[in-house]
Amino acid sequence: MRLRTQSDQVLAATVGAHLQTLRLKRNISLEAVAENAAISRQTLHLLLNQGKGTLINLIAVLRALGELERLSSLLEEVRPSPLQVIRMEGKKRRRASGSRITSDKAKAVVIHSSKHRNCDW
Repeated sequence: MRLRTQSDQVLAATVGAHLQTLRLKRNISLEAVAENAAISRQTLHLLLNQGKGTLINLIAVLRALGELERLSSLLEEVRPSPLQVIRMEGKKRRRASGSRITSDKAKAVVIHSSKHRNCDW
């Protein structure tokens, strides 16, 4: 199935139809799923037949059907692609750079500090 070519409504209806298939496969009544998900039968009906509902209701229904692991891919940490890792390789800090001073300023600092060493405070 090409997800990008499908409208949101079609995708939602497809998810609802798949949930309905899972429910029937497990031989669980609408009432039992609705009760276990703590939602009304009407809300479950809308989710299953029209793909209408909230994310909270979807999670509750998946939990009631014993299919919560289907959300696992959405809950994984988003990691950079290998190409992004390669691009970022040159940008990692390897050491602290400190403040950069020009050679004239460096000579002036050395001369200034050597004058202070001979002073009696």
